[in-house]
Parts: sequence; C-alpha cells; structure tokens
Amino acid sequence: MWQLWLTGLIGIWLVISPWVYNFSDNAGALWNSIIFGIITLILAIWVGSKKDTNKS
Repeated sequence: MWQLWLTGLIGIWLVISPWVYNFSDNAGALWNSIIFGIITLILAIWVGSKKDTNKS
C-alpha cells in the first residue's frame, strides 16, 4: 500500500515541480509535467480504491 502513497506523492510533485525548478515559462514542459502529474495521481487514487474494495 505504501507504493500507492509514493505514486500519489510523485504525481503531486510532477504538478508543482515547474514552479519549484523555475521552468514554468516553458509552456511545453509546464503542461507535460502538469498533465502527467494529474494522470499519475488519478491512477494512484483509482488503484488504491480498487484494492480497498477487493478485501473480504
């Protein structure tokens, strides 16, 4: 389960990293980071919710 938390944190990091590393003026890199961060975060949440419902 810790892997899902780590994946979620990586997704959040991808979203905020353009401003942390000051490459937000590069539109291509900015949107790439934001889109893949959101996708990573959504997938981590989705897989985490699926694992909880499979417990008997």
